[in-house]
Amino acid sequence: MGARNSNGEARITQLPSGNYNTRVEVNGRRCSVTGRTKEEVRQKRRELLGRGDKGTVPRSEKWTVAQYLEHWLENVIKPNRRSATYRDYWTIVHRHAIPAFGGVKLGKLQPAHLETLYSTMRGKGLAAKTVRNAHGTIHAALGHALRQDLIERNVAEAVDPPKAQRPEIHVFTRDQAKTLRDAIAGTRWEAMITLAIATGMRQGELLGLQWRDIDAERGRVQVSRQLDRDKTLSDTKTAKGRRVIDVPAFALDALKTHRARQLEHRLVADPDWEDNDLVFTTYRGRPLGHRNVIREYAKLLKRAGLPHVEFHGLRHTAATLMLVQGVPAKVVQEILGHSQISVTMDVYSHVTPGMGKDAADKLHELLG
Repeated sequence: MGARNSNGEARITQLPSGNYNTRVEVNGRRCSVTGRTKEEVRQKRRELLGRGDKGTVPRSEKWTVAQYLEHWLENVIKPNRRSATYRDYWTIVHRHAIPAFGGVKLGKLQPAHLETLYSTMRGKGLAAKTVRNAHGTIHAALGHALRQDLIERNVAEAVDPPKAQRPEIHVFTRDQAKTLRDAIAGTRWEAMITLAIATGMRQGELLGLQWRDIDAERGRVQVSRQLDRDKTLSDTKTAKGRRVIDVPAFALDALKTHRARQLEHRLVADPDWEDNDLVFTTYRGRPLGHRNVIREYAKLLKRAGLPHVEFHGLRHTAATLMLVQGVPAKVVQEILGHSQISVTMDVYSHVTPGMGKDAADKLHELLG
């Protein structure tokens, strides 16, 4: 068990990371205990010994990685995280992690297993972001296993995922945005696409928008939820995502027309209308599918003779047009719901250099 102090307990040593660590034997099993302070390590050691007396300490050598990941998904993630997060983690675990090293004993997992997986994923042409997402999921799962004293270290911390690559952003120019608005005029998609261009709302936020979220008198929209791909409503992913957006008059007009058209559909569909108070629905009031929206949107672009810009590109278009028009980056950050202004500045770095020149010119006009 290594060096001991005067009380016969294994010594607490400081790790290169700054954390503290000690070893303790419980029911014949050697466990590693790590904490930010020595007192935290002592407390964890007492708790572990107490659990050992009750016979509740699990034996990690009986777990394979696959068994543990299944347990983690169903008992840790599913009850406590958003359904979309659970689905994303489930996909990574079953599509990548388990096929690669699911049969390995949990305590025998090595950094090389992860490095091989990431190399294989890149070899299949998967994006660096996808590999980084896989790394984040595995890191989180092993982090929980470490806190439960099932493993002695989180091997994901010893592996560097591929560097994030800045995705190329495609947006509509001002003239193209006007062409798109002309093309969607009078269609059932007019209000949704107009609101996307006017506010930069995400697709899930648009599909989760309810009529009670719209304050027509003040010209504002409250963003507080989103429609996930399984067509269930959930809160926005972050606190910053919950926001109030001032909406331009042309978008409010589009919403007003859309409301009248929806009421007509409701009368026709009654009693089959499904009342969810959703702004954007099927002809029977049901939630729209993400893929169906994207498919119809692509058809509209083709008919308008516009280049293919993904639906998420409408969000980028909104931000770019606002920045070009001189809207302060801090205001754009709040409208988009970014967690930090650095995110806004980084994503739209292709726009911000010109803003600095414009500011210098204006200062010269004032003081030069």
